[in-house]
Amino acid sequence: MSSEADAPDITLNEVNVFFLSFVVASHQVRTIKQALDRHGFLDKTLKISPFTADKNHSSSSDDNLISHAHYTRNFDNYYQPCPLQEHGLSEYHVPPPHSHTLAEQRHVIPTNLELRIANRENKEARAMHAKGQVLCRIGVTNQAGIEAHLSFRAAPSTRLHDHSRLRLAQAVRKWLHTLSSPILSTLPKIDTLLKAGRWTYTVYDPMLLLPSNFLAQYPWPKLLAQRLCLYLPNLYTIISRQLNVTHIAINGPIPALLPGFKNREPSLNILRSPSALVPLLGNFGDPNLPPHMLNFENAFWVRAVQSHITQQWAPLYTMFSRGNISEKRRLLDVLSSTSTSEKGQIGREPRDMTAVDLYAGIGYFAFSYAKAGVQKVLCWELNGWSVEGLRRGAKRNGWSTRVVKSSPRGYPASIENGKERFLVFHESNANAANRVNALRERIAPIRHVNCGYLPTSCKSWNIAIQVLDPTEGGWIHAHENVAAKDIQQRKSEVVNIFRDLIHHYRVQESASSFIVECQHIEKVKSYAPGVIHCVYDIAILPSRR
Repeated sequence: MSSEADAPDITLNEVNVFFLSFVVASHQVRTIKQALDRHGFLDKTLKISPFTADKNHSSSSDDNLISHAHYTRNFDNYYQPCPLQEHGLSEYHVPPPHSHTLAEQRHVIPTNLELRIANRENKEARAMHAKGQVLCRIGVTNQAGIEAHLSFRAAPSTRLHDHSRLRLAQAVRKWLHTLSSPILSTLPKIDTLLKAGRWTYTVYDPMLLLPSNFLAQYPWPKLLAQRLCLYLPNLYTIISRQLNVTHIAINGPIPALLPGFKNREPSLNILRSPSALVPLLGNFGDPNLPPHMLNFENAFWVRAVQSHITQQWAPLYTMFSRGNISEKRRLLDVLSSTSTSEKGQIGREPRDMTAVDLYAGIGYFAFSYAKAGVQKVLCWELNGWSVEGLRRGAKRNGWSTRVVKSSPRGYPASIENGKERFLVFHESNANAANRVNALRERIAPIRHVNCGYLPTSCKSWNIAIQVLDPTEGGWIHAHENVAAKDIQQRKSEVVNIFRDLIHHYRVQESASSFIVECQHIEKVKSYAPGVIHCVYDIAILPSRR
């Protein structure tokens, strides 16, 4: 692997490889992204990210974006002409660029188009020429108000820091060698095909999860459609043996809406069902099975370990987000801290408090509370498959669980508080205040309430206020998707909403004795171009503190 320290010296005779990245204004991101995606030019292995340009026009905010004056590498087998021509891109006149407002936020959209440039060539001129070719090819013109600039990033092979990624490429190589000579003779060279691919993957034991753009880079789509599609089952078998897995699937985004049936309108995907998952190898089960005990026993389950915490889920019925790991660790670190300052912030030792998770899922954040030593965690979750995943995951971690369902008439079923670590309510969190009131005298004070629903958890904030300990108060962790430029403004709005809720749900004398403030904003991950998943830590504490 090449790095900045051991990159070869650059000579005028070398040909270096770059990948095109368009830098566009925020309002143009969707148009450019969709146009690139339609033509197979969008690199989905990289996220669209905010762009910050320095004097060399390189990005200082994204490690994947680099100045073309650094991090270059010579590839002996690369040659002219430019691979853009292999995509049917011909010569086009480059329209003159329009002026743009520098103050407007811009974003980088990565493509999978290689640009091979000799060191003696003018890189800026080649970049401008390539930009005109691509924009014309995808039907986007400057006359339509689209502006684009180019930044460079290293070829994928220079970004492979984990040798395990090569195992997938090795499996594809083995598969290609199993093809007959007549078929192989019609294909590009095997090394060329392997260099064109993107070999990222994730293993959730015993499942291999491939990205949605697996074998989507030129020339793979055309080859698969014309010659190789019949041989794909053998490819998946070879991959499973190479990576020691039993099941393979292609990942897809969690849809916001579920399709309607029998003339019904599409409905909100409240349960966050992973309906875009595409199984490739192995029996994943029937996606329409209801969450019953017999179905649980026959379902396919996978697991992941993060921060020494095991989580388990059925991938056909339940989502799992790796991007939440930073927030899981943060909760664990804050609650587990032994420093005086942190204990002062928490207000109690974890073993002397109760936590509430109003959108528990498979235990994403609830398990962090338990791992940190919180005495009991009350959870609410609608998806029966997620509830079973939480129960199984808790058992693997050595924690006891009791699941409570609503009675058939819709009234809260009577419960007795036991010694179980997790008390999981398989119902809407609309019942949470009544449930907690029935338990309040038999559990430790509720000091933390997690509201982990996106794009906004605001519908649960009134419930969070009601379940928080009425005497000692505590912290509400409100999850929100917020435009990057509006994060501070949203902070003020969230604090004001919670102040109003305090006065609405508590008597005036009690409400005035509490101070409401946002003690921290955690930027968890980029959710979409210019949109950040944030967690606002809202402290609601007695004023005497």
